[in-house]
Amino acid sequence: MSTVSEIAVSLRLAPSEETLRPARRMDSEIQRDGRVLDLTDDAWREDKLPYEDVTIPLSELPEAEQDNGGSTESVKEQEMKWTDLALQSLHENTPSTGS
Repeated sequence: MSTVSEIAVSLRLAPSEETLRPARRMDSEIQRDGRVLDLTDDAWREDKLPYEDVTIPLSELPEAEQDNGGSTESVKEQEMKWTDLALQSLHENTPSTGS
């Protein structure tokens, strides 16, 4: 004989007709899966990682000096920034409007 909790687990894990059909929802719609709700509880949601235990690569941190215009971009973002606008090629490739 099955216990109530075993029946509840089997009901939650049984695929519904909706999960078997291909999803035809818009990207902007929220897709909810009820099984995930049972895995998270208030204690899990409130659990926080101590700030000291978070490791961030130096290339991901913004510059230490904020006197240079207040840039909040990381070193990696600044290196990847595209600064060459190639304006000279626009001038060189301009079609002549003369006769």
